[in-house]
Amino acid sequence: MLERLRYHLFWSVDFLKGSPVRKHCKDIQSILENYDSDSSIDKKKQYLNKLLDHAVKFVEFYNKYKGFNRLEDFPVVNQGILKNNFETIQASNYRGRKHFKMSTSGSTGTPFTILQNADKKVRNTADTIYFKKQIGYEVGHRMYYIRRWFKKLKSTPWSNKIKNVVEVDVTDFSQEYLKKFIEDLENDKSKKVILAYSSALREICKYLDNAESEGVETNLECIISMAEGLSTQTRKSLKKYFKAPVYSRYSNNENGILSLQLSEIDPYFQINWASYHIEILHPERDEPVAFGQIGRVVITDLFNYHMPFIRYDTGDMAVMEENDTFNSAPAFKEIIGRKMDVIYDTSGNPKSSFIIFHLDAYPQIDQFQIIQQAKKQYVIKLNVKNKRKVNELEIIKLYKSYLGDDAEIDFEYEDVIPTLTSGKRRLTINNYIKDLTA
Repeated sequence: MLERLRYHLFWSVDFLKGSPVRKHCKDIQSILENYDSDSSIDKKKQYLNKLLDHAVKFVEFYNKYKGFNRLEDFPVVNQGILKNNFETIQASNYRGRKHFKMSTSGSTGTPFTILQNADKKVRNTADTIYFKKQIGYEVGHRMYYIRRWFKKLKSTPWSNKIKNVVEVDVTDFSQEYLKKFIEDLENDKSKKVILAYSSALREICKYLDNAESEGVETNLECIISMAEGLSTQTRKSLKKYFKAPVYSRYSNNENGILSLQLSEIDPYFQINWASYHIEILHPERDEPVAFGQIGRVVITDLFNYHMPFIRYDTGDMAVMEENDTFNSAPAFKEIIGRKMDVIYDTSGNPKSSFIIFHLDAYPQIDQFQIIQQAKKQYVIKLNVKNKRKVNELEIIKLYKSYLGDDAEIDFEYEDVIPTLTSGKRRLTINNYIKDLTA
């Protein structure tokens, strides 16, 4: 009853404002569900050209690119470049207008604050509504949002009540906290969804394993993992305990939802081509890679006019392929993760970050991490139950099959593998970034 009330209240308020969210939702649906149609192709071109024309006219940083012929005439930028040019990257005709500040967590560096114009904020809302609707989540349903809740991110109790959001802090994940969290889920009979870091979902499953749970009885529509890769083992455990579909989302704070895995069977992530233009570029050079090859995720945000993101290197690596599942739109086959976290084999080839999840097969391992220290030197950090060691020779043999027979693999045992300031846990770390151009 309350869910329907919130649903109708949200859309009534949107209607009174001129239906901006509904119009954007229809636009997103039209583009994504008719990807190859002339109208969809024309609309995407219009959005891109309008943004680029705006940038060269009103953004000092891009004034020099007047007379451009194509997107590739613009430079690839990253967080460092945008930080150092914070003032000149803002559009002069948007200064003084209503805007919204968004910040990254600063997990592996200093926080990064960007500005979004009002229409970009509305587009993000519409993106969220459209993609969540694809997996059964409607406006008004309750969301258990599991992340690190910095003070600046927390909403007031009244605001959370209106939005129907329950803030769950991953940094509080003690046994007592998890016990109460599971009890709260079971006592809550409303329709709900869980949105959480993948590492947090793994910890919840480990808690239920240790508690020998027979399952959590709750009215859960789906579980959405974010921020890190989700292992097959964790996905199976979530389905076992919660009996709900599990999906993965790829997004960032500075832009929004970039893609979503809409099928539990199909591994591909539908890319949000309606709101972004996405390129996959060579790890070291600003050149496109072929479908099926690992490269850097470089995006152009089609709706941020206050602070345009044109050919923005997200710092992430991914594999894009042609795919018939999403109306013939290219899709992500795999999200590899942060470039600084990509592990290379002894020949210098980047490996999927998912090789770390082979350690999920060892029930005595609570936490794990792989660190590349040099070209052929790797450390596997483990946190194990009751100081029990694992079969190191078996694990070395397994990882040599991925990293190379000449890989040198050592083990370190820790009482706890710490999380980042954001509450995420880095599963792979590269302290030796190979120069691929050498």
